[in-house]
Amino acid sequence: MIYYFSGTGNSKHAAKAIADCVNDSAVNIVDAIKNGIYGSKHDEITGFVFPVYFWGLPEIIKKFASMPEVKNSLGKYVFCVITCGANTGNADKFLAKKLSRNLDYSYSLRMPDNYVILYDPCTKEKAQKYLGHADKELESVCADILSRKNARKGSTQGGIKSAFVSMLYNPFRTTKKFFADEKCISCGLCAKNCPDNAIEIKGGKPVWINSKCQHCTACINRCPVAAIQFGKGTADRRRYNYEDTVG
Repeated sequence: MIYYFSGTGNSKHAAKAIADCVNDSAVNIVDAIKNGIYGSKHDEITGFVFPVYFWGLPEIIKKFASMPEVKNSLGKYVFCVITCGANTGNADKFLAKKLSRNLDYSYSLRMPDNYVILYDPCTKEKAQKYLGHADKELESVCADILSRKNARKGSTQGGIKSAFVSMLYNPFRTTKKFFADEKCISCGLCAKNCPDNAIEIKGGKPVWINSKCQHCTACINRCPVAAIQFGKGTADRRRYNYEDTVG
């Protein structure tokens, strides 16, 4: 079983590519939690594919990896592939701690960064180049997994620095600054795509009903008319999602 979490499609693409290669199933962690979909301790492999947040784990990964149902169903070979714009810090070690098990393999996969809340995502042309390189790297990752290689590969940083930066994630993931501007067409995709069910459509407009969310940026990056904003800084920034970039 290969579990993935993905806001804008990068990790979903990576997980499905690996699953196809190793003849396994890729399951969205949101669906796994909702429907009780877990692998078996008799499985040959268990994989986790997800983006790094603040050199640490998304909140949903922390909770999922800590679940007894997950820990008790880990396969013989456990790996993670962590997508990032530049660096993954010690996110793989944080995952291992949550799982209460050492990872056999971890890989830091560079893909287009998309945290529009803090900065402007790269151009479509540059993103396509990153994705091309990532697909080539995925071929190597698949070969490593098929051969059950034991390794830690990719861009990592020291533990102290990674631990400090990852601590900033929780206080930063507020929903207070999210809103929909006048371009909103009331399509409801933001609510549909939210893994936290943190958005409701009221009077034709999205309203954030939870004080915090994953900050996966699915709502803001996948809005078809770029109507979702976070404070004053995002209005003039590009948006990114995997499907639009490769389509």
